[in-house]
Amino acid sequence: MQPLRSLGLLLSLLPRRPQEFHDRLAGYADLGVQRLSGEPPAYETVTWEQALRDLERHLGRVAGILEEPALEETEESTRRLLGRIRAEDAFSPRWAADSRLARLCYVLCRLISPSVVVETGVAYGVSSAFILRAMEENGRGTLYSVDLPPLRREYERFWGIAVPEALRGRWKLYRGPSARLLPQLLEETRTADLFVHDSLHTFKNMRREFDQVWPHLRAGGALVADDVERNGAFGELQRKNPALWRVVRDREESPLHGKAAPVVFGLAVK
Repeated sequence: MQPLRSLGLLLSLLPRRPQEFHDRLAGYADLGVQRLSGEPPAYETVTWEQALRDLERHLGRVAGILEEPALEETEESTRRLLGRIRAEDAFSPRWAADSRLARLCYVLCRLISPSVVVETGVAYGVSSAFILRAMEENGRGTLYSVDLPPLRREYERFWGIAVPEALRGRWKLYRGPSARLLPQLLEETRTADLFVHDSLHTFKNMRREFDQVWPHLRAGGALVADDVERNGAFGELQRKNPALWRVVRDREESPLHGKAAPVVFGLAVK
């Protein structure tokens, strides 16, 4: 029944939003090609603690940031929210950023004190909330988020729900695929201090995003990418000679939703 419902929702876009209909078809085709590709890469990985030590050597002390009340408050409010909406939301809990990735977004924003953060992929807005809370602590910065929300009924109720109203003044949210919107956005911002990828995890899409963003990323800026183990796109970033390149593989200790789960994500500093 679910595939038929999803097909009906997709077809309903054709007369109302023809551009989005074609955007989604392109995404599904990309996913199909990804499933037919070969074995995923065998990246050398580090633990969360090792990644933090490496990050300190490049950007500054991390320990104090991890103890900030603002970070703890954001984690607790996000955990309560995701628990409260679990039975009724239109998305899937696996689309929410995990606790390690969310913490990394907060830490990087506090270390870099960015003026511009660009993010692809939003869903509930978990990573967005952590970025925006760090910006509030910094007293500066704007988050530009690009997302084509999952095609589910009532998605509007839950799209970006984790972002408190008080933080939305620093947030600009764009609806659509990164393939179409990211180049325009980068022309507008001209530069970026931090980029977070959590959109379509295919080789084609990830490599395209990284290639588009890297020239705009300032020296000392950072790039974070979730689920990099699915293909070799993050590995290709090494050809751009980043100052730091790490794939983190670890397990959550205090998950924001559900049970503790394994996590894999990439971090690169220009």
